[in-house]
Amino acid sequence: MGTYRLLLAVAVMLSHIGVNYHGHNPGVIAVASFFLLSGYVMTALIERHYASLDQLLPFYLDRVMRLFPQFLFYSAISLVLIFRFHPQSWFLAEITPWTAALNMTMVPLNFFHFFPHAQTIPQAWSLGLEAQFYLAIPFIIVFRARVLALVLSLLFFVLPYFHLVTPDTWGYRMLPGTLFVFLMGSLLRTRDHPWLLRATYGAVALAAVASLARPADSVFDVLIGVVIGFPVVTALTKTKFGRIDELAGNLSYGMFLNHFALIWAFQVMGFRESPAHPATYLAALLGTSFALSWVSYELVEKRVIRLRHLLRRRAARDEPVVNGVTVGSQQAAA
Repeated sequence: MGTYRLLLAVAVMLSHIGVNYHGHNPGVIAVASFFLLSGYVMTALIERHYASLDQLLPFYLDRVMRLFPQFLFYSAISLVLIFRFHPQSWFLAEITPWTAALNMTMVPLNFFHFFPHAQTIPQAWSLGLEAQFYLAIPFIIVFRARVLALVLSLLFFVLPYFHLVTPDTWGYRMLPGTLFVFLMGSLLRTRDHPWLLRATYGAVALAAVASLARPADSVFDVLIGVVIGFPVVTALTKTKFGRIDELAGNLSYGMFLNHFALIWAFQVMGFRESPAHPATYLAALLGTSFALSWVSYELVEKRVIRLRHLLRRRAARDEPVVNGVTVGSQQAAA
């Protein structure tokens, strides 16, 4: 799945330099696939290593070690760039040391509508949403609440779909309206409740078709992202991958995180996208982003991966066993 994650990161980057398809945002469509993948991968991680509430803190530590090291690395680069060179951006118009520090906490970043002009890594709002999902998913799995949570989230999604609440906020950036997408990935992993997966996918597809006559918005792009992403992720779960795919996945997170800093750095250096030569700018941005993600992987991520694997081995040793059966594995079956 690593190559797919890398392609999704590139799609997010493209959306932030103005690339769209008939008004539809490739970044939003890609983020929906990220949600599906997250639900799938987190369920697998909990099943294998953290399948009881006794292992809740090690699971959270594992996720902190996944999200924060490169995030803090690129946050530091962005802050130096912002406060030393002052790039011009809508996202930075009201940046202060306090709001910069708030950005470093990650978890509240999807509430950025309260501080829209103070975002050091604008695309990291989705990491705030991911972090909230990580907080919730162990309880949802252990207490066998995935079906209920998915249905409630899908019902809540009706509100932004019909614009009864702000569509972009509640249908794309907050957990109540997106949890069903994460849980579709989770149910895909365990392969139970196939009827619910089929019904949910069918409802999403019908909602997307019914939205064709409306102006494009992020809710429609989320629906399209699920319609496209779910069969792709399903196919990928049946595919074997090699080391190149693993490397692509390892580089995808850095590319997701670093592109706004590079856009601002290019601006400071006087290198802006030219309508006459858009391919030159895009090639430079992609190449630089790829190279920098390799650096952050070698300097930061590779070392943290070893620590995460050590944590998982310790969690496996500490998991309670009754009559030869791992307690957590039974709890995670639902």
